[in-house]
Amino acid sequence: MIQVNKDFFQKENYIKTVIEKAKKEMAKKQARYNRYTRSSKKKDIDVAIEYYATTIATGYFGGVAPEMTIKQETNKKKIGILKKLFNKVVGQNADKEEFQILIDYIREYNDDPTVFYNLVKDYFITGSCYALQYENNDNKMIYADVKSTNTVALYDYSTPVQKVGIMRIWTEQDETGKDVEMINIITDTEKLYYKNDIRQPEEYKLMEDMTEEVDWLLVPAFAIENPDGLCIFSVVESLIDALETIISNNKETFEQNADAKLIAIGYSPENEMFIEDEEGNTIINPLRIKEDNAVLQAKMLYVSGDKDNKGDFKWLLKELNDTASENHKKTLIEFIFMILCVPNLTDVGFTNADNSSALEKKFFSLEQLVIQVEKMFKKEYLALFENFVDRINTSYSTNFDFSEINITFKRNLPTNKQEIVNMWKSLRGIVSDETVIENLPFDIDTETELTKIKEQNDENIMKFQTQNKVGDENVGRDTKETDKLPKGLQEKAKAND
Repeated sequence: MIQVNKDFFQKENYIKTVIEKAKKEMAKKQARYNRYTRSSKKKDIDVAIEYYATTIATGYFGGVAPEMTIKQETNKKKIGILKKLFNKVVGQNADKEEFQILIDYIREYNDDPTVFYNLVKDYFITGSCYALQYENNDNKMIYADVKSTNTVALYDYSTPVQKVGIMRIWTEQDETGKDVEMINIITDTEKLYYKNDIRQPEEYKLMEDMTEEVDWLLVPAFAIENPDGLCIFSVVESLIDALETIISNNKETFEQNADAKLIAIGYSPENEMFIEDEEGNTIINPLRIKEDNAVLQAKMLYVSGDKDNKGDFKWLLKELNDTASENHKKTLIEFIFMILCVPNLTDVGFTNADNSSALEKKFFSLEQLVIQVEKMFKKEYLALFENFVDRINTSYSTNFDFSEINITFKRNLPTNKQEIVNMWKSLRGIVSDETVIENLPFDIDTETELTKIKEQNDENIMKFQTQNKVGDENVGRDTKETDKLPKGLQEKAKAND
């Protein structure tokens, strides 16, 4: 985390210091990204557990986009107390349905599921993730993820620490074709651009023609940085290196044994191994090579030897204690996944996880890791929409309250749909039908289905009343027709009669 004075960008010397700190952080994140992609290729054996851990953790937490709903306070006593003590009106500021439509619309044209997944993946790889926030020419509220390897957030020295800006650094070519370094700093009031000639790195010039004033309630950027300065695989890098070393050693042993030398005891070749050529250089005798090949291809070899020195042929092999090697690898793998908090999907326990509950237990350790991540993402998402809501209220004289946005993060796990359906069916009468439908594991539009259910119920009642209109005065009327209606409609039908 880079902490600065809020007015740091007004001091040229201080800018240089902050940029140097930012570059060091970016270099660390680039190294983590290179390790994740294994782009350095320093080793002949790559056991890309970093890739595996990132993929599993990202899919688990980022595979399903967060759900955003509008909650409104209905407790009149609580509303009264808050108004009395803080002069704050909660839960009555705007139309709930209108607010929900607005939030859904913003998320839809920003493709929130994709942005969310990219942010989560970047966080697990580098320990940080960022997105820029702005209003485009069509007055749409936009947020887009940016590379964490060239971005850092800037914080002040207050308590608690507050985000005061975001800095991006990249290289591009200017109009003359020279490589220049561009620095972009965004705060809640302006966007600043600095340019630095790579051949003269001591000069950071403010691009006054590119400077732009902005007006946001908060810094228009989504920024999450791991408070411990770690990514998901930082704490197991040495263990992964050890695992790769033992696998590499075994590989070399097998390769050496595949090209093992044959030892002949009691056998004397006819041709010498080394001879001198016409220029006096020592070379391998071609005739010896032919002789050795003939010996290797022969179906029968006769080796001379006396009583005490028996002739023999045998391969010179490098011994490998396979049991010790496999135990060592197994121990390393168990330590790696234990510390990673990511489940090993090849574990036999997954074979026995025959229901949702058992499967969730296998992901218990990863869930503990995700708890901290979820809290940080929730905080930044709320700040993101606080900015949007403030801009919308100012532009369109609306009265939306960002604090009414409720964010729920879901986990991406294979589920037994029948178990979930039965569980929520059992809660009917305890929770509303709307809540039941929203939590079913199907892609169902809750509002549409509730409307259809109402229309269906009204149609059934009308049909029943029409069928029984004739003969209402008959004493022997068949009342069993009423029992054919759903239980919830029987009392309505009888009341209408």
